Amino acid sequence: MNRFKALALGASVGLSTIGLAHADNAITGAWKLTVGENDAPCTITLAANASDRGGTVSSTDCAGGLNAIGRWQTLGNRLQLLSASGQLIAYFSPKGDEYAGTRVSDEKKLVLSR
Repeated sequence: MNRFKALALGASVGLSTIGLAHADNAITGAWKLTVGENDAPCTITLAANASDRGGTVSSTDCAGGLNAIGRWQTLGNRLQLLSASGQLIAYFSPKGDEYAGTRVSDEKKLVLSR
């Protein structure tokens, strides 16, 4: 019976890992990050880490505190952008093919789109 439980647990973990990999593929890649309605978007690229539901962020043209973004992670269906040290910079919820969110420092509305 213990072998059966171990096998079932292993299969469950394996299948959930496959599901996470597919979710990360939908999030990774280049995104346009827009602050408010009138600001020009900047480009960020989300790259996945192998060990968790998150990864690194690279950006070349973001300003207004968004140039400090260094990492991303998912919590359920929400996406968070963090500094390299782990401080929350912005958080998003899915909205169709985009993510709508808020910058923590000043509550400005943000949009991530392809």
